[in-house]
Amino acid sequence: MLDLIVLDVNETLFGLEPVAERMAQIGLDGGFELWFARVLRDGIAAAATDRFVSFAALAHHHLYVLLDERGLTEGGEAAVEHVLAGFEELRPHPDVEPGLRVLQASGVQVVALTNGSAARTRALLERGGLDSYVAGVHDAGEVDRFKPHVATYRRVLDRYAARPSHSAMVAVHPWDLLGAQRAGLLTGWLNRERRRDAGPLLHPDVEAADLPALGRLLLARP
Repeated sequence: MLDLIVLDVNETLFGLEPVAERMAQIGLDGGFELWFARVLRDGIAAAATDRFVSFAALAHHHLYVLLDERGLTEGGEAAVEHVLAGFEELRPHPDVEPGLRVLQASGVQVVALTNGSAARTRALLERGGLDSYVAGVHDAGEVDRFKPHVATYRRVLDRYAARPSHSAMVAVHPWDLLGAQRAGLLTGWLNRERRRDAGPLLHPDVEAADLPALGRLLLARP
């Protein structure tokens, strides 16, 4: 029986389409994937060298970089703030609430862990009517290390006195699961895009294309 299921937030629970739409509105159409990859790259690089830069700081910086690359610096701070306000409008994926109901019915404790802001995540959960399913929300700032640094996962395990081998991480990002696996957690790959595999480094314990199916697979493990 699992003690704890930890859920990633951005792209796992909530789609980032509102951010991409706002980027297009200021002339950065098609730039979302590059921007988001740069933010994650630098956050993970900082964690690998035992340093920390917040998601918000990296998000601001790389929006300015992208604006500069496209010759759109005239908008400045107003343009950046317009894009980042999209994080207040994130919507849960359609499979999220049904999946959370499956987990809640099992009695397992469910928490969220984000590289972004715990406060913003709580607000999104409340806005989406999902807060009653989640016992707690945590972010990388609690240990000043981006996921996939093992300290972020261990902090959550310690907070709930959960055994790693009886806990699981759920995410759409294989790199996130790799960090959780290194910390001793079981891993559930939410493979909505039905990719062929998670890459040579990660062999997830379970895999499914939606959260209800993934939850059932995790809960069925001995």
